[in-house]
Amino acid sequence: MGTTPFLLQKHAILRTDSQEVIREHVTHYLCPHRMRLFDGPRLASRLSAVSFDQLAIIELQYGANVEIDPVEESNVYLFRITLEGQGTIVYADRQVSMIQGGVTVTSPCQRALIQTSPNCHNIIVRVPRHRLEQRLSCRLEQRIDLPIIFDHYFPEHYPGTVFLLDTIKYFARITDSLNQQNIPRQQTKLMEDYLYDSLLGMFINNYSQLLNGNPSPLPHYVKNAKTLIDQNLKQSIELETLASMVGVSKRTLQYGFQQFVGLSPKAYFTQQRMKNVHQALINPPRGHRVTDVIMQHGINSPGHFSALYKEVYGVTPVQTLQSNREHTTGNELANVLL
Repeated sequence: MGTTPFLLQKHAILRTDSQEVIREHVTHYLCPHRMRLFDGPRLASRLSAVSFDQLAIIELQYGANVEIDPVEESNVYLFRITLEGQGTIVYADRQVSMIQGGVTVTSPCQRALIQTSPNCHNIIVRVPRHRLEQRLSCRLEQRIDLPIIFDHYFPEHYPGTVFLLDTIKYFARITDSLNQQNIPRQQTKLMEDYLYDSLLGMFINNYSQLLNGNPSPLPHYVKNAKTLIDQNLKQSIELETLASMVGVSKRTLQYGFQQFVGLSPKAYFTQQRMKNVHQALINPPRGHRVTDVIMQHGINSPGHFSALYKEVYGVTPVQTLQSNREHTTGNELANVLL
């Protein structure tokens, strides 16, 4: 057994030597999984947990040689800080060691076996896949076509590691206060979104380059094509016509956009048009409806567009417009009172 005190001791859930009991609780707080015991000490498990809206923080020690095999339906990311002991994460093509003080990340789209020693003591942030993808889509203002894949390991002194541990401690401290004061769900959602944004920004993943901005200089034909698209957002240009206008083949234009912009020309057009609509809904002319704004931007399928919009921004165009009007009305009232 380990000697490091539990950070979430005030939020202890159980101590047990029952394999079935600990498996049920880990399934509930982390994800569905299969569990296997190896030779060595008997189970002496401890579990503490803090839950918010869909985010959860779990502190766990099995006290035995254990292998965990998450089932394929486990649509969660697990950010794991090893506070004591050691373990191994086994992927199809590599093994990653859990080292004291470091962070390991397991993604739902990469099957991994987690093996822990008796004194392995982890604190784990459970992040729902759909929420993280929604935040990334909102940040990039475009649909996410590929799953987010993080680097597997970050050392103790990596900035994100320090941030994550400090944030876990902070979230744990305010949990009791949140429960006692009956804080609105929207406020806890804002806290979660802050954490999701920070994880995306601080822990290297396959979208990091897009999040940070692509520093590569654009070829002239990509730059010219972007300008043409930006100038014609109310009426799209066919790919063949666009390629002809910038003097390259369709295939070259598509490859150039994918390499230097990270999107196809069509996806870039959709992204830019959606940004314009979003800004128009934030600052609409008085009396304008969502349909008016959408139609003014050349969109003839409001239902399809609204579904794409919600994927990116997490709310519908109507909700964006209503929220802005409520905010504006409040400010106008405040100005009258002043």
